[in-house]
Amino acid sequence: MTEKTKIDFSKHWFWSSVYQSRGVYGQMFLASIFINFMGLMSVFYIMTVYDKVMPNSAYSSLIALTVGMGVVILFDFIIKLLRSYFVDIAGSNLEKNVNDRLFNKISNHDHSFLAKKSGIIHTVREFEGVRDFFTSASMVAFIDLPFMFIFIGVIAMIAGPLAIVPILIVPLVLGVAAISQPLLKKYSKENLIKQSSKMNTLVELVNNVETVRTVAGGEKLQSKWNETIEDQSKTAMSARSIMNFAVTFAQTSLQISQTGIVCYGVVLVGILEITSGALIACVILSGRILSPLVQAGTLLTRLNSALAAFKKVDELMQTTSKDEATKDNLAIKIRSGDIKVSDLGYQVEETEIIKNVTFDISDGEKVGIVGSLGCGKTTLLRTLIGYYESTKGIINIDGYDIKNLPSTTLRENIGYVPQTTQLFSGTIYDNIVAGFAGVDEEDVINACDLVNAHKFIGSLPGGYNYEIYDNGVNLSGGQRQSIALARCLLRKPKIMVLDEPTSSMDSNAEKMVINNLFNLDYNPTILISTHKLSYLLNVDKVALIVDGRLQNFGHPSEIIKVNNDD
Repeated sequence: MTEKTKIDFSKHWFWSSVYQSRGVYGQMFLASIFINFMGLMSVFYIMTVYDKVMPNSAYSSLIALTVGMGVVILFDFIIKLLRSYFVDIAGSNLEKNVNDRLFNKISNHDHSFLAKKSGIIHTVREFEGVRDFFTSASMVAFIDLPFMFIFIGVIAMIAGPLAIVPILIVPLVLGVAAISQPLLKKYSKENLIKQSSKMNTLVELVNNVETVRTVAGGEKLQSKWNETIEDQSKTAMSARSIMNFAVTFAQTSLQISQTGIVCYGVVLVGILEITSGALIACVILSGRILSPLVQAGTLLTRLNSALAAFKKVDELMQTTSKDEATKDNLAIKIRSGDIKVSDLGYQVEETEIIKNVTFDISDGEKVGIVGSLGCGKTTLLRTLIGYYESTKGIINIDGYDIKNLPSTTLRENIGYVPQTTQLFSGTIYDNIVAGFAGVDEEDVINACDLVNAHKFIGSLPGGYNYEIYDNGVNLSGGQRQSIALARCLLRKPKIMVLDEPTSSMDSNAEKMVINNLFNLDYNPTILISTHKLSYLLNVDKVALIVDGRLQNFGHPSEIIKVNNDD
């Protein structure tokens, strides 16, 4: 069961990475200070040329000032390059740390939590906007915002009352930006939901393309796709309209500010209150004051989109997974394949799927799980391996409550072959080894021999280096099952849980594989779900599941006799 944790910013999945790069962000801020003050130097250069050099034809002073200004421009160029470099460094550090934590968190969460997080892939993709915001020109623009108040102070210093124009304009622009903020936040959140729905429809199409192409057609999904597109377009249009109003208002305010400064400035020049050079400098400074505000609408839209995505991912990251809760458990070593199940239950919302199941399996026993379609066999097996977390009852593996066992321990000691074989893109060898350390090529070949896979692998181009596409679509169903079985056997687990592991194989291959599995020299406990009575000739016990309940459990002959009598 997952639970909320208190936020510790020193260990926070995102803010800790930002904090680790505080030196880089500090250098970005320092570079921005130099860049903005160098911008002031160009203003004073122009004012000096107009007020001192031109009236006196002081060309030697002009040369000296221009040379000095050239040095300033050169340093400005270098510092801007350095600031861009710092932005890239911060982005690289943030991407590496955060993406690693995101993947670990998602892979460590249990099925019950991730099943409720619709669109998690889309949410993580959208989170790239958060990273970009902290590692792009948007961050630089926000750093530059406070300097507009310094520029207003400079205008007041060189032109006195002329500063009243930007002082009146800036609050208006900030006010419009503040008013648009709640609306942008609302539409950004809605847009994220609509985009998630659109992505889910696309994923559904890709995952069911065979059914779409051969049975159902794409009309239903296309209708759903078009509805989500239309809804998203409406939401996006509303957000863009608000953003465009804020941006246009800021641009118009910039024009008003410059016009007001020129108009009022001419009057002040006429009464000798300021110089013409000061007037030109103030016009230039007004542009620097309001330029960041012109971007405010765009920045707020990006910020709100980033915050909406951040909130969704943060909900995932701030929840403790089972792996995190059990990673520090000590003195755990599974020595046998004993399994004790007591009053086991599993339900989804209000629907009970597994009901009050109780049985004991001794180390090395072979147990067949049988029952009609939809009776709960697969759910029972997934619960026994810890993939599903039971809603009631206890599962003990060699005396340990399965809820106290870390997933790494379960994977090391329980070999699982699901009903639907899942393979990764990559080579056959990589799929069989699947990150398992301490094995060599001979171990892989031996495992493949046991499941009749070595021969067909050798006939493929590249053999064990043959590249498998996503989900193994370039292999047959039987070949995929053979690779999954080899992957299971390679680990020599103490318990093997097999959900119809040979359903796609021909009868000869199936007979050989089952015989090899039931005669392994290290004698693991085996639970095998099947619809085939031939399997039952090799097992020690049979569990008959009816409507989620354990109807009978015992020796195959007893179960068959009871059911024949019925």
